[in-house]
Amino acid sequence: MISGFNVQWDEIDLTPYENRDTVYSFDADELVFVGTPVYGGHIPIVAENRIKLLKGNNTPIVLVVTYGGIHYSNALYELQQIVSPNGFTTIGAAAVVAEHNVVGKIASGRPNIQELTAISAFSNRVFSKTLQTNNLKNVFIKRNMPISLRNKYPAVPYGNKKCINCGVCAKQCPVKAIDNPRKKAYQACIRCMRCIKYCPRNARTFSKMIMVGVRLLLSFTSRSVENQPAFFL
Repeated sequence: MISGFNVQWDEIDLTPYENRDTVYSFDADELVFVGTPVYGGHIPIVAENRIKLLKGNNTPIVLVVTYGGIHYSNALYELQQIVSPNGFTTIGAAAVVAEHNVVGKIASGRPNIQELTAISAFSNRVFSKTLQTNNLKNVFIKRNMPISLRNKYPAVPYGNKKCINCGVCAKQCPVKAIDNPRKKAYQACIRCMRCIKYCPRNARTFSKMIMVGVRLLLSFTSRSVENQPAFFL
């Protein structure tokens, strides 16, 4: 969102397990963008715990969530509730469609060119907003659906016969749920699919029976919707 602007910026990755307890502080003259994926319409609990370690001082913040084409539900609302008590003022928010992390055919190729153009325009408006006034206020983000329980997929990934025990999956896991790459992840697994994405041998997988059911359910759910990015300013 900010790569096209002539400003100094730093990127902080909260994903690594080693960063789980790191506190980051920001001043009023800084602008923070915080982004997270959506899990079942919610902010992942692990992401919530790490975002809570961000500390502001009347610091303007822009909230961004990505979701796999079905619905972001209350994720932006939840994210605002997480950052507001920590000294941040939400001056903008965006929910962006991206390829589903379980069923890649859902929202494949998104965000597309038109959506990237809309995101760029949103970024321009955000920066203009910060320059126009010193009295920044929280944007209103409503609840889109009744709050439901956070859920998990009923399986954890494991290494198949292609696994060469290189350890990339264990290194990339944000919750240290992988001890032996050739065996199932621990129940601490949050089903983020990061190990599957980064495995150089395509050796991480789920139970075929369970995944068939999950893919059918998600594919059926996504047929009736063609969601577009949502922006709040």
